[in-house]
Amino acid sequence: MWRTNPPALVTMINKNKGNRAGSEAQYGPRLAGEILHQYLQNSDDDLAVAFRHHQTAAEADISQRLFRDLFPDTHLGVDLKVISRTPGRMHVGANINCMLTRDSEFHFTAMETASEMKQAAERRNPIVYQGTCINVHRKADGSIYPTFNRPLFTAAYTFRDFCREAAEELRLVSGLGGESD
Repeated sequence: MWRTNPPALVTMINKNKGNRAGSEAQYGPRLAGEILHQYLQNSDDDLAVAFRHHQTAAEADISQRLFRDLFPDTHLGVDLKVISRTPGRMHVGANINCMLTRDSEFHFTAMETASEMKQAAERRNPIVYQGTCINVHRKADGSIYPTFNRPLFTAAYTFRDFCREAAEELRLVSGLGGESD
């Protein structure tokens, strides 16, 4: 996978794992964002060089803040009530998208959001015929109606040309209405 040696990021992470008593200051526990930032700014790997080449000043500021806006918060001895859209208990390792609410000092409620459960909405007034000058739509009651497209008029394509083409398309789709002549 690598040409000769593993990338510098892997080397830096491996150095971080081997904490020795005398080297705590240099290789002690650090935030993942600090390690990633150091790799991207100081490494000669192709990925880091390409990142520095395409990076703007605003992006440089963002990369220094990677993983710094996450704050772990552990609550011991609290009750958690999960309200989900499926009956029964959650399986081990299952995830749900939910809204977490702190109800009181020692009680939280997690309510599953409906984003995953939304049904695909039926398109309102679907297009039955799509042409260059007109479209024909069908209402919920089954009736149909035409709409005109907005053309781009030029010296070679005038309003008169559009009307001729629209009339031809209207004549073509006149049989969709179901009425006889």
